[in-house]
Amino acid sequence: MRERLCLSWVAAAVMSVGLWGCVSGEGGGPSDDTAPGGQIGGVQVNEGGCDEVKEDIGADDVSPLGFSARDALSALSGERSAPLAWSKGGSTTATVAAGELVAARFVRSTEKAVADRGPGGAESTAIAADCADHLQLDVPLAFSTEDGAFDESFAVTLRVPQVGAGRFFHRIDVDALQGSYEVTEVDPTEFREVFVYLSGELTGSAVSGTISGIAETHPVGTGPDSSVSGQPFNVADF
Repeated sequence: MRERLCLSWVAAAVMSVGLWGCVSGEGGGPSDDTAPGGQIGGVQVNEGGCDEVKEDIGADDVSPLGFSARDALSALSGERSAPLAWSKGGSTTATVAAGELVAARFVRSTEKAVADRGPGGAESTAIAADCADHLQLDVPLAFSTEDGAFDESFAVTLRVPQVGAGRFFHRIDVDALQGSYEVTEVDPTEFREVFVYLSGELTGSAVSGTISGIAETHPVGTGPDSSVSGQPFNVADF
């Protein structure tokens, strides 16, 4: 059933992106773990204003950016830690570690013409991320917190526009956590579904990021004019 999804805020793939107003679409959060091409309620987010052409490359192939996937990952691999502050109070240390390269792509990205941006027209510019050429590196990522709230491993796609800088986005499966975190920022029983996301950036020897979420309400009304809304909440920043 198609619904109208009203969002005032969305955590978009490798960065936070604001969406304002109501848009038509299917409920259910991003369609995959990567920010590029991800969807919230059927709406293309983050790079929805970009035309992209992807080309598989080998680990040691020098891309048109002047560096290889191996060069990029070698500058981003290894453990990085940062202080983490919980939105409800308290702090701990977050640790992120990128693993070995699984696959790599060179992505040629250009901004779409206004007429091609779909619903929202010029307003879609606010949704689009940086339409710059970059590498996509598929890697395993370990994410943990010293207090045991998170102790997770999952696959992500790093967006790497230059050596020494990579961003990632992941929808966390809160029903399959190895850590002790539970959603308490909102009451999950009051919503149809709750989504939690991890986004971060690796630079040099540092890491920073956000854990955030959206609580999706139960539909109001029936048929094509029914609507749901997304209530954002913050979990932590590091």
